[in-house]
Amino acid sequence: MTGGAHFKVLGLPQDASWDEVKKSFRRLARTYHPDVAGPSSARKFAEITEAYMTLKAAISPEAFSGVTRAGGRAQPRGQAGRKAGAASGRASLFKVFWNGLLQRLRRRHRPGCGENAGADEVSTARTRFIGSVISRAESQMCEILSMRGEFSERDRTSAIVRRLGSRRPEVVILALKRVSRRNQSDDVSRAIIENIKRGMPTTEILGIVLEIFSCFTEPSGRSSLARAIIPNANKFSDADAVTILKYFKRWKLEPECNAAFLSHDSENVVATALHCWPAESGAGGARGLLNLLKRDDERILVPLLRLLRREKMPPWALLRLSGLMRDSASPAVRVWASAIVRDQNVS
Repeated sequence: MTGGAHFKVLGLPQDASWDEVKKSFRRLARTYHPDVAGPSSARKFAEITEAYMTLKAAISPEAFSGVTRAGGRAQPRGQAGRKAGAASGRASLFKVFWNGLLQRLRRRHRPGCGENAGADEVSTARTRFIGSVISRAESQMCEILSMRGEFSERDRTSAIVRRLGSRRPEVVILALKRVSRRNQSDDVSRAIIENIKRGMPTTEILGIVLEIFSCFTEPSGRSSLARAIIPNANKFSDADAVTILKYFKRWKLEPECNAAFLSHDSENVVATALHCWPAESGAGGARGLLNLLKRDDERILVPLLRLLRREKMPPWALLRLSGLMRDSASPAVRVWASAIVRDQNVS
């Protein structure tokens, strides 16, 4: 059968595209499959299947991706060549299977062969047998491809880990953007944390890392990331520090993570650290928290006094609070300071 005849069998012009070939084959297969149209359609089904498989080998994208011709054989080039070779191998396996099936059908319908020579039908039992063979072959092929997919995913994860070790931010960013729920593993998390420990991350890297740990990582992993971040708390820009503190609040981390930002040069960062303080943890364990009473900024004093209300105050802190109650220009500061002085919770 010539190439033009194959297109004709599928009801297509000779310049039809591969997508048109696939659509036509699926339409005809649904019409002439023996299970649908009866045993008398077996010959027609065999013809359209043969035409489809031949055209697939000739014009499908798999037939041209990443290979060159040398001495009449396809020579893969690099990774693309290996993928094309794998695709070609799978196509060849299916082609062998289909060709064997077609030859058996042709022998069945060839005149003068056997008792039922010239009969234009295939028994229902034989059709069911062929269907079961196809189903088993498809199942086995799916298992093989799924195993191959697992190996590919493992290789992809290893590549991400290697690139996260780079000192070039653009390489790290590309690796982070390839992290997904499927390949997010302990190895990837450790590689990200080690990257953060090596130095100050850029704003883009920091944003991607926080989002990855927010979406894919367990609380223990988030705590490990926080411990890698806080040694450089005072070096982060105002915007980056505020972003980090908002994620810390969402993750409900221990107050020590917020306390690391209390000595930041930006009053906005200090105020954000106090606003994002874990509500259920109180003010205990926050070093330098009382020293913030020396500030005069309302943005800092109001959340600070709210945290300190149930804490025991040293005598010098009560003196400072008495001064705030009397002299502060902020009504909110005066109210909170009065509440603490009234309780007289002295340590």
